[in-house]
Amino acid sequence: MVRRDTNAKLDVPWSVLPQQIALLLVQMQHEMLERATALRDAALKTVVEWKDFVPTLQLGHMALTPFCNDEEATHFEELVKEKSKAEALAASGAEAEDARTSTSVAAKTLCIPFEQPPLPEGTKCFISGKLATCWVLWGRSY
Repeated sequence: MVRRDTNAKLDVPWSVLPQQIALLLVQMQHEMLERATALRDAALKTVVEWKDFVPTLQLGHMALTPFCNDEEATHFEELVKEKSKAEALAASGAEAEDARTSTSVAAKTLCIPFEQPPLPEGTKCFISGKLATCWVLWGRSY
């Protein structure tokens, strides 16, 4: 047998092949999840002020920010998209995005993490300055 994820080779007798495959699949899933989680965690940065937001994205990271998820949340999501796009283009010296690309330099919300880190009382939303109600994960499409 040869593992496709690591190219490790194993000699397995026919008599135990089904059991070995089942065990190996569980092991592979565990190891692949561990690697993916480590990569994700290395790319995740906590950002609490706007001034650090676009530079964090420019480095290829995802940004976890305090956010005011209220009735104006959609407005502030759009504001983040517009401002992040404008700042990213200005930093690159471009006037506009290349129309031939299918991805944007604008930030977008990825999710509101199910497991929320503690949000200290009085923490302000990174874009609106209002009181934050949750943490939101932002990134870019690549």
